[in-house]
Amino acid sequence: MLKIGTSWVRGVVGEGLTSEIAVRFGSAFGSWVDGRDIVLGIDSRNSSPMFRSAVISGLMYSGRRTLDLGICPTPLVSFAVRELGASGGISISGSHNDSRWNALKFFGPDGVLLGTDKTEELLDIYHASDFTPDSKRLFNQPVSPVDLEDRYLFHLLSFIDAEMIRERGFAVAVDLRHGTCAGVTGKLMEMLGCRMVGINTDGNLPEGYSPAPGRAHMEALGEAVRESGADLGAAVNVDGDRISFVAGKGRILSEEMTFPLAAINRLGRRTGPIVTNHSTSNMIDLVAETHGAVLTRTRVGEAHVVNRGLEDGAILAGEGSGGVAALPASMTYDALMTLEMILETLAENNSTIEEMADGLPGLHMKKEEIVCSPSSAYRALEMFRLGQENIDPDCEDGVRIILPDGWVHVRVSGTESLIRVIAETSSPESVKEVFDKTILRIRGSLKEES
Repeated sequence: MLKIGTSWVRGVVGEGLTSEIAVRFGSAFGSWVDGRDIVLGIDSRNSSPMFRSAVISGLMYSGRRTLDLGICPTPLVSFAVRELGASGGISISGSHNDSRWNALKFFGPDGVLLGTDKTEELLDIYHASDFTPDSKRLFNQPVSPVDLEDRYLFHLLSFIDAEMIRERGFAVAVDLRHGTCAGVTGKLMEMLGCRMVGINTDGNLPEGYSPAPGRAHMEALGEAVRESGADLGAAVNVDGDRISFVAGKGRILSEEMTFPLAAINRLGRRTGPIVTNHSTSNMIDLVAETHGAVLTRTRVGEAHVVNRGLEDGAILAGEGSGGVAALPASMTYDALMTLEMILETLAENNSTIEEMADGLPGLHMKKEEIVCSPSSAYRALEMFRLGQENIDPDCEDGVRIILPDGWVHVRVSGTESLIRVIAETSSPESVKEVFDKTILRIRGSLKEES
């Protein structure tokens, strides 16, 4: 299975995503960029070194020099592109997908994931095999830039009031999900005067492991918070782009809370618009309204959200998945920047993350994934849309219906073969009613087709 979307190509290793495909995408990207140097980083999956070699081969063929960061967080790849003046970057990471998957994520010279138009240009080169070898610069050997991690850390520190956080002396339990962030997170916590309690820090993603930092995978972190007496816990995605939190007594907070909690910090310091997607909780609407900020919704996916944020001059972009970009300091979702933003707010207000979470609106959300073939998914979505025409749904990304008490969003996943259904209202009873009716309609459409 191979999935190609805006800014990335993703697949099950050996079935959809192969070394041959990675070589060809390396060649295509090397032919597409305007310049010599390309930043490359990988995550901690067993398959990532294989794809690293394949991508470097493609880049070498097109005459590009690889600035090889090795195993590192995706936000560091974005930072390095800007810091080193590179022509672009590639992060090899399956992100929230389990270890069977991997992906190539493509960054432009601004450190931003490629938008739709640029991705189409890249795909045109890839599909046409229109690779441009550079006979004068073939076989440029990769180089490893020095001090990039330290420069990234100082960049993070410059963004917040580090001394105020040091004075508070937090204890933070961090679940690194066997990912790329163990070393850099430990250094950041030390620089912020925090005592870090780390779990899953070995940086070797096990086979069959699901690294997404969502509620279903955070029981161990909650236990670590309780046993260590930490002020809070944080679960960081394998490549450092998403983060979810646990309160001081081990209460697991929904990943939907991450973006509004970060917005409280950002909007408290700067005035400006913010951007999210159509599937993100209305908690962010109410936070934006409180601070007099304009909120815009767009299609699901980091590339869509961040690029729209840059178009709008936004100061914050993020999604309910736990991904947050504080524009323009970060041009990609950055879990560690989000963590320090939360710590800054807690230090400034002498509060706890539980108190912050309790201050958010009490909304109720239900989510479900319905596995089906891509063709069945799109036909079922179209049947659902046709049944809602009398209420004029928003169809920019799937079908989103505004209800008197909330909303429901149905869309085909861009990363897996399934339909995602999300509903949110102000009470558990009403969200169950809306959600159950929607699920029944979608499953009915799929059953009719079969």
